Amino acid sequence: MKIKASKMDVIWSYVGTIFSLSSGFILLPFILIFLNNDQVGMWYIFLAINGLVNLFDFGFNSTFARNIAYAWSGATEVSKMGAKFSHSSKVNYRLLKVLITTSRTLYGFISLIAFLFVSTIGTLYMLHISKDLVGYDHIVAWTIFCISLFLNLYMGYFAALLRGVGAISIINRATIFSKLSQLLISIILLALNFNLVALAIGFLTNGLVLRYLCRYGFYNYKKMNEHLAAIQEPVTKSDIKKSIRIVSYNAFRDGLVALSNYLTTQASSIIASLFFTLAQTGVYSISLQFANAVSNISASMIFAYHPTLQSAYVNKDSDTERNVISKGLSVLYALSLIGTIAVIVVAFPVLHIIKPDTVFSTPIFIGLSIYTFLWQQQSCSAAYISNTNRVPYMPAFVVSSICGVLLTLIITKFMNIGIWSLIIGPLIVQGLYNNWKWTHVVMQRLNTTLLVTLKNGYYYWIKTLIGKLKTNS
Repeated sequence: MKIKASKMDVIWSYVGTIFSLSSGFILLPFILIFLNNDQVGMWYIFLAINGLVNLFDFGFNSTFARNIAYAWSGATEVSKMGAKFSHSSKVNYRLLKVLITTSRTLYGFISLIAFLFVSTIGTLYMLHISKDLVGYDHIVAWTIFCISLFLNLYMGYFAALLRGVGAISIINRATIFSKLSQLLISIILLALNFNLVALAIGFLTNGLVLRYLCRYGFYNYKKMNEHLAAIQEPVTKSDIKKSIRIVSYNAFRDGLVALSNYLTTQASSIIASLFFTLAQTGVYSISLQFANAVSNISASMIFAYHPTLQSAYVNKDSDTERNVISKGLSVLYALSLIGTIAVIVVAFPVLHIIKPDTVFSTPIFIGLSIYTFLWQQQSCSAAYISNTNRVPYMPAFVVSSICGVLLTLIITKFMNIGIWSLIIGPLIVQGLYNNWKWTHVVMQRLNTTLLVTLKNGYYYWIKTLIGKLKTNS
């Protein structure tokens, strides 16, 4: 079945992404009001550890989504380097069933390993950085948070299944409802002085609601449950082992890419906690949260069309690939600039009013915004390249991320430039190669240039806007 993202999919993608990110900002004033600066820093370290735990997925999420898309597009079988197709585009429900069973088995094992990691090494780290905090709230909160991490990872494969079949709107509707539940629970419990425990319970609620709705949505998508139940041939251990061998080949590479992305974007909060105070770490992490939010919202369109790009690659439809990428990248550039200005002009002054002793640096935020924008562009390019079931960017991503962390540690240790050390190190390393290389590869494959791509994108949007204005006049 050919996958094509509808306008509603794109709309829901924007609504879901914006709400998912804005919910954090809606919650932020309550966090600043009810928690002290050290507790704020502690919560953002919790979130950084959540990003670390997600690495235990080790690329299986994107790999399963890609292979599910192949099965949904009529693949007869998947392989380490792609998939084999017949002339029919009919959904291969037998292959789909094998991949679903494999993902369930694999994620059960992964989530258990992750839980053992956070409950031991993670706990020791948490106790070390929180040794000056008074009371036991942070310990109770950490315990609830660990349980949340296990459940979120175990049930996380349903989002991959939905992305694979192109059901983007279901994921985003589930995200909206789950974030609403998190906001409601967190704000009520913060008002009741549950402090960090309030945020941990809200985080747990968000995970449970999201995973339940994704599971329900998948099995009810285009009578999925009925089609899968109609497959009488059972999935054997041999099927699962074979499937694991196939998906592991690229999942390992995707996992290394995910690790490099973590080191490139989120590990700085953990590094900050080792060299700066919890209060300083909190202010830096909030600035990084805003920069990432602008970056993610700006890239929502191109990622919403990712199933369409996967299907276009399968069907060798280069025109669709060029059109989607031109529209997506043009939006990425425009919204990144608008969003950065909006944060500086609106968000930071409002937060200063709410908590006057919290001071945000505009130059630091601009530096973070430039860095996250360049990283998002290279990520969009890498995501497109991954449609070929090959990840040639993996070695460069891994080497650059490690070098970025090492340079950051060196600059932080031996140069007295404060928080700037967390930006300059990775910005230099990524700028030398990854920031430009993989976008260049995509443009070469599509036989175009970045300038032409952006020009075509803006031409499309201006033409569409003028058409809408004429229609409404």
